Amino acid sequence: MPLITLKAQIHADPQTEAILKDAMFCATKVYNGLLWHLRKEYEETGKVNISQKNLNRILKELPRAKGYYSMSVQLTRDEVREAYKSFFALKKKGLAQYKAPGFRRKSYLSPLKYVQSGFKVEGDKVTLSLGTRREDGVRQVSFCISHRPDVEYERVRELSIAYDKVSGRIEARLVVEVKARENNGTGKAAVDLGETILMACTFDDGTVMLYSGRLIKAVRRYWQKVRAKLKQNSRRWKQIAHREKKQVEHLLHMATSHFIAECVQRGVKEIAIGDLNGIRGSIDYGDRLNQRLHAWPYRKLINMLKYKGTLVGILVRDDIDEKSTSITCHACGKVMPSNRRHRGLYVCSCGWKAQADVNSALNIYERVYQVSPVKGSSGRVARPAVVSFLLEWHGVVEPKRKHKFLRASA
Repeated sequence: MPLITLKAQIHADPQTEAILKDAMFCATKVYNGLLWHLRKEYEETGKVNISQKNLNRILKELPRAKGYYSMSVQLTRDEVREAYKSFFALKKKGLAQYKAPGFRRKSYLSPLKYVQSGFKVEGDKVTLSLGTRREDGVRQVSFCISHRPDVEYERVRELSIAYDKVSGRIEARLVVEVKARENNGTGKAAVDLGETILMACTFDDGTVMLYSGRLIKAVRRYWQKVRAKLKQNSRRWKQIAHREKKQVEHLLHMATSHFIAECVQRGVKEIAIGDLNGIRGSIDYGDRLNQRLHAWPYRKLINMLKYKGTLVGILVRDDIDEKSTSITCHACGKVMPSNRRHRGLYVCSCGWKAQADVNSALNIYERVYQVSPVKGSSGRVARPAVVSFLLEWHGVVEPKRKHKFLRASA
């Protein structure tokens, strides 16, 4: 069965919430304690031993390890191991600017993780085990949760309790098995993600749908200006950040829900998306544009497409190499950065003319499925039919006017 992650709000009395926060604080102390002993070991021997045996030995010396569930303590230990493994891998590549894993802030509340055991979910009631060695004698806590009602799951595989810095609340995140709706479709689609054009989506028949991201940009920019006048991390600053996050998520939900519904109607079985991992670290366009790109919620958008696709039996792939897809002519294959003109217009000397994100989406489709959705038997490329959508607060609507080079040919 496919797995999705559900975010749930926790409803607990003040005493239960205080116990959960204390257990999360213990997880931070254990994480920092492991790092401290490893650093001390390195100073004495010149080596870092991150074997489970050595870390288990250190855990016995940490009194805070008794403050939460033993299996969760082992997961904290594994976090330290993975952090050091990543550091060693980067160091091996010669990337000296990366430093060894650092300590977490003393006030930081680390996630409590449960895998397979130590928790029970019955309807909206959750019971967590805290072990048998806490100083206050509390062995377990119970509380209620609430999450989106339209997801029916068979079983909870994993559960974690995390602190949301923006809202200032603790939340539950459940990895659940869902029974996906049967999908007998055979169609395919490709998506090019962007900032101004949120999604350029192409289907088998060459139809392309454009989802505007201008409203999301406007929301981000407005709240950034408001926060700039406030003291960072103040109560008001956090309230503004939380409001911004909710508004952006609302707009992303509208766009992704509409697109997935369109895919179901068209019989799409698989969606291909370009791999954008590391894009923020690989580009530098100046302070102003870098700020916009760092606020671009592409990862959240991909995650929404994945879990919504999973619910309707659509596979969403985001491992597609999209290098040069935006500067390659879809008609003749010529790679020419100068072909990307102002306002996203792509014009090639061969006669191909299209919106630049449309051109990129068509190239991603052809790269993944080894066929163009707009090429006929004659070998010539037909102009794709484009349906453009704008995000509005009340829903997704089709604009009355379209740009002249986006009009579908008869």
